[in-house]
Amino acid sequence: MEGIYDIFRGGEKIGKAEVRREGLYYRFRCCCDLTGEVMYRLTVTCGEKTENLGIPVPDADSFHLNTRLPVSRFPAGTPEFRAVPKHEPLQQGLWVPISPETPFAYIERLEHAVMERRDDQAGILISDEAPQDSDPSQLYPHE
Repeated sequence: MEGIYDIFRGGEKIGKAEVRREGLYYRFRCCCDLTGEVMYRLTVTCGEKTENLGIPVPDADSFHLNTRLPVSRFPAGTPEFRAVPKHEPLQQGLWVPISPETPFAYIERLEHAVMERRDDQAGILISDEAPQDSDPSQLYPHE
């Protein structure tokens, strides 16, 4: 398994992973080009087994990850490295911008929401599976 491998995001090559054996462990040194807008974790798949390497951190103009995992976790075969979103992308739902000047009418739906940034504006993306108690017209009740 030792060597240098490409890291993929979908079908796109975004970086390199170096694998070295250190006794009973493999040392993974990964460097990839990410924007930082979406948090990614790196995974390595070898045969039927996939292991989570962790989340790369920004360093200068790229993202880096250094970690060690036991050799016993990996079957024989050629590893495949992938960058996957830390959480599943939520394409469906209601996005509500957050502003200190505006009352937030969706407080009871926050357990079904994640924070998301769009065009440098912070907001909350509420899953479609959340209860539909709030009326969107109530976003700005003082108007």
